[in-house]
Amino acid sequence: MPLVKQTISLAAAATSPAILTGTTFEYLGPGVGVRVAAATDQAPAAQGSNVVMNFNMNNTELTAQGAVSQLTAGDAFGANGNYVLNDTRTPVDSVRNRPIITFTNNTANTALIDVAIFIT
Repeated sequence: MPLVKQTISLAAAATSPAILTGTTFEYLGPGVGVRVAAATDQAPAAQGSNVVMNFNMNNTELTAQGAVSQLTAGDAFGANGNYVLNDTRTPVDSVRNRPIITFTNNTANTALIDVAIFIT
């Protein structure tokens, strides 16, 4: 199972570039699984004041403003568990699929975001 994993440092009110852009997995073939797990060091504050993920593929919105959970000590971070935000497959009738996954920090502090994208 290929894996794209990174830790992003994201300033307050900033949005990350698309995570898979420039990687081998920027474009995916038909029937490919994409599972996204993410966690942040920032605790959610007031309503709308947290770290969120947006996930689009082929002009389809798969996750819009999905709240990223705070990483809890002792909680396993991986392909299965509490930090999975989306688990989908590319359409079987398409030739080229582009998953666009970004994170936005709506907190007042710089956020560290652990991201793991599992390709199956």
